[in-house]
Amino acid sequence: MRDNFEQKLFNMAADEEMILPESIHKRVNDTIVSLPQQKRIFRMTWKKSIVLAAALVTLMSVTVSAAVSAYRQRMEAMNEQEMEDYFVSIYSSKIGNDNYNRPYTVSERARINELKTSYEQEALFPEGALTMISEPSKYSGRGVSFYRNTTTFFFPETEMNDEELLQIIDFLHKRDYSLKKMNEMIAGGEMTFPSEKIEEAKSNENELTNKVNTTKNAESDSQSAAVWEPDRELTIQYTGNLELTGMAAGNDCIFLMGWNAIHKMEIGSSDSKLFFDDFDRKSTVTSLYQAKNGDIYITLVEKAQSDEYDLKISGEEYRSALWVLSSEGEIKKKIDLSPYKDKGLGLIKRMVVDEQGYIYIRILNTLGKVLLVLDSEGNYVKEISTDMVSAFRPHLLGGLGIGKDGKVYLQVDSGDISERHMGIASVNLEEGCLEDIYMDIVPSGTIMLDIISPGSDTDFVFWGYDGIFTYNIGDKSAVNILPAYEAPCEWEGVLYCALPDGRIVFGACTEYRTEELEEGVEAYRIPEKTRFYYKSSMSKQ
Repeated sequence: MRDNFEQKLFNMAADEEMILPESIHKRVNDTIVSLPQQKRIFRMTWKKSIVLAAALVTLMSVTVSAAVSAYRQRMEAMNEQEMEDYFVSIYSSKIGNDNYNRPYTVSERARINELKTSYEQEALFPEGALTMISEPSKYSGRGVSFYRNTTTFFFPETEMNDEELLQIIDFLHKRDYSLKKMNEMIAGGEMTFPSEKIEEAKSNENELTNKVNTTKNAESDSQSAAVWEPDRELTIQYTGNLELTGMAAGNDCIFLMGWNAIHKMEIGSSDSKLFFDDFDRKSTVTSLYQAKNGDIYITLVEKAQSDEYDLKISGEEYRSALWVLSSEGEIKKKIDLSPYKDKGLGLIKRMVVDEQGYIYIRILNTLGKVLLVLDSEGNYVKEISTDMVSAFRPHLLGGLGIGKDGKVYLQVDSGDISERHMGIASVNLEEGCLEDIYMDIVPSGTIMLDIISPGSDTDFVFWGYDGIFTYNIGDKSAVNILPAYEAPCEWEGVLYCALPDGRIVFGACTEYRTEELEEGVEAYRIPEKTRFYYKSSMSKQ
């Protein structure tokens, strides 16, 4: 009796109606003649074996080809409306990358890679599709859901099964195909860019966000009640007239920056008043820090002569400068930074001043420099570079701040990009090194931490591209108290600062005016389209 497995294989070949080339039969016969007469394979002759092998090669080729064809047909089966929906979703999202309510497990990551191959080459498709939800709170905790507004996948707490992983794969492939196909059609003149639908999608999401925030803040009788209440959350429409380029927290207020002007805004207020505009040349403030004694330190870029510039903006030459203002907005001193040009200062975005009056300037370059430290008069004190911080690599755009203990902290990384370990470390100015190092406090894959500030009821609060984190010294990890996908406003490009009471304030705008720069675009937030969101960093009980 024939082996059942053998019979099934021959039946598969027969079902495909394969006709093998005469050359295969000839090679099979020649091979059999050359073999010893007693040479046999258990339950299957050599001839049948070789013929079957050849048949299976052909069968697999046909099967793979059919699977690839099925995959292509699945993509092409989407109509123009479906592809446009994916396209609009990509362009109207608040965040420019996918987010997840939890990371993949090791097992899920391995299985999704295997299933991706099966999806593309074996036509292994899901039976259903992932669920679209209108807001994060609508996720039931079962299956896989997707929140378009912040491109966030919601996974169940339990290990995902193959069907759920295939739904994710199917969604990603259809989205990528739609983006590619729509761009081709737009470039070829077959359709126009759906700008109206994208703006409508953005508007709908903003209306939903505003409705939620209005409900949350309905109990607030006056905005002034926001002052020094770390659990109070507010949404405030800006009524001032400054086109914002930046914002920073003062000791009891918020400073807003624009070209040739600094405004001061009371906490909880909707309006801002001019605080300082006595600039010598066309200038904009790039960082601001108010020390405990009330003095205000600002770094700025100002129009420069050709022999003194550090960088170019819109083809114009600028130089970096450091000024100190009084709490009333009077100039106290101007510190000449030209002696430190070789330190690679570039565009200074982060600066803090400790209780002793030492000025810490975060250097944003690839020269191995980390911090430049000056005294209150602007004299050189110390430079901390990567060769002084051992195995740790401060992130090029990483944060800088002062903790509750009064020490200066900065973000540090270790490991390569594929397996980055992230944490914070304090600066030992006397030794010129880092100490109090707390690593692996945020999940692997977190891009960076910017704000480093005391939290409301925690040692630290951080702003990062993945959300707002709080951390207590001694804890194993930080807590993401506000994931980016739950933010009340667009996360990409939003302005932010940490108030002394631990709250994070966002300055978000829905319309911009732009000016082309040498290395990108400088955005000016249109005042009447700007809102401020106060979010608490207090632990959720």
